[in-house]
Amino acid sequence: MDDVSEKPGVDADIPSPAELVERARALTPQLKENATACEKARQMPEENYQAYVEAGILNVCKPKGYGGYEYGWDVLCEIAYELGRGCGSSAWVYSVLAEHNQTAGTYPLEAQQDVWGENSNTVIASGNSPDADMERVDGGWRITGQLNYSSGCDFADWHLTGMAIGGKPLKILVPQAECEIIDNWHVVGLAGTGSKDIKMDNVFIPDHRTIPIGEKGPLFDKAPIFRIPQWSVNPFSLVGVTIGIAQGAIDQFVENMKTRASRFGSKVAEFQSLQLRLAESAAEVDAAKKIMLSDLRETMEFLEHNEALSIEMMARNKRDMAYCPILATRAVDRIFYAAGAGGLFLSEDIQRSFRDVHAGNKQIALNWDINGTTYGKVALGLDPAPVRW
Repeated sequence: MDDVSEKPGVDADIPSPAELVERARALTPQLKENATACEKARQMPEENYQAYVEAGILNVCKPKGYGGYEYGWDVLCEIAYELGRGCGSSAWVYSVLAEHNQTAGTYPLEAQQDVWGENSNTVIASGNSPDADMERVDGGWRITGQLNYSSGCDFADWHLTGMAIGGKPLKILVPQAECEIIDNWHVVGLAGTGSKDIKMDNVFIPDHRTIPIGEKGPLFDKAPIFRIPQWSVNPFSLVGVTIGIAQGAIDQFVENMKTRASRFGSKVAEFQSLQLRLAESAAEVDAAKKIMLSDLRETMEFLEHNEALSIEMMARNKRDMAYCPILATRAVDRIFYAAGAGGLFLSEDIQRSFRDVHAGNKQIALNWDINGTTYGKVALGLDPAPVRW
């Protein structure tokens, strides 16, 4: 990996991965305190966003030329896990914004300058665009349509999306200044992510902000983080959030049960059934975190010495990015049941964890039926197509 001091305008004294994780851990109490307000507002508080900026954690996988650290995906996901312990919605927004700093690093240098040239702290949201239309014009494209699920869009100056033109999948960078945010995010879980729609009306996209998916960018040979196959690695950022949500639920459950008494005065903590539920849920969360970090550290180490992952590794990653959220969801479900009727009150954090972890598990990139089938086909020597690697 290039010495950071070789990049113009970059401080060589960047924080270590361990320091960044510790900074994220230190933010957990603030995120927890703001979690109710975050949910009620249906978007992350500005205070949380500014805390991310000041801690430097959004820069973890960003190009060094614009103040980033170019660390591995395991670092980003461990940060997401720590933040998830405090607030699932705020952690989700972090993961999306931090992830897109890496994605933008795969674009031509001209596009990167468009994004960060005037403000290196600029962040990028994204959204699905199933019904958008693109028209070829001189020097680029005109796009009209609506992006869905643009988490963290209230803080973003740019949006990423993907479209297929003539059967060719493209990644597109769209400026927020030429778009309109549609406030339609009214949901039961992860309500504070502000994942609203983005309306685009005849927005011009120059060619340098429209690239084929899978194309090697200008930083491909500079750092392993810019060689990762997007759909076999990137969704782990959201997996870290779901595991963190589950750990946060366990933290709260333990705190509540230590002092809780039954109707007849017995200490609930002494109930063997409760102890067993806690033990199994804690084991599932520990296992999920270890699986995630093991996969990612092996992936990043492999990319240090190779250009591409094997299909077996990518299939394994896709399997595990779907299975870890299942473990996290089971863990929360088990202790939410043990929390009894008291856990139903909206003033209790555990009910939010229950709703948030189920919402996170709905993300299409984490779908077990799809990813598990892909792994099974590869393991059995069958053609897994069509698959987004």
